[in-house]
Amino acid sequence: MANKASSLVLYMNEASPPSNAVIMLGSKLGLQFDYKKPSLLTLEHKSPEFKKINPMGTIPVLVDGDFVVSESHAIMKYLLGKYGGDHQEKLYPSDVRTRALIDQSLFYDAGVLFVRLKAFALPTLLRGLDGISDTQKADIDEAFSVVEAYLQKNKYIAADHLTLADISLASTVAPIHAVYKIDEKRFPRCKEWLELLNKEEIFKEINEPGAALFANIMNMFWEKNKK
Repeated sequence: MANKASSLVLYMNEASPPSNAVIMLGSKLGLQFDYKKPSLLTLEHKSPEFKKINPMGTIPVLVDGDFVVSESHAIMKYLLGKYGGDHQEKLYPSDVRTRALIDQSLFYDAGVLFVRLKAFALPTLLRGLDGISDTQKADIDEAFSVVEAYLQKNKYIAADHLTLADISLASTVAPIHAVYKIDEKRFPRCKEWLELLNKEEIFKEINEPGAALFANIMNMFWEKNKK
């Protein structure tokens, strides 16, 4: 059984893909978070006060008693290690090769895939971008091609069952798909994988609404920026 979490504070936003990855894992583990929601549009997360909590000035941030950790992938591995209980072996197996494939996907999400999302999201919110450019679309397709390749051996990203790799990558793929649809002919496994995940409660209740909210915000700003 997982250890009981006394007081977990999570700085987050419902439209933030990395926040939703942590929230999905928390739900899977039966954890309760005390949510704090800094205003991203007013750059509250870049304020000196917030940077005392997280010098990177990003969300999500987890506070567990006197311990603070930021960056969604680090948070998820921490939560699973401390509170994962019976879920730990399935979501982050001890088999060295499987774990390496999961880590590969976590690092890919952080270093490539989410960067492609930020490349259009931040300029939309902060610099008047009025839509995804052809270059940005090509970069996204290139990123999707890697996810497609990961899915050639299993119906999930790194194993024959759900792992942290799926929670991580789907939290980024879903909001991109909500504004720039996955090409089913080029990336059929990506589409099937996302549909498979969306049948699970944590994706249906957390990831899908988060992706829809992200899309609504993007579309609202694109309309506004065109004017």
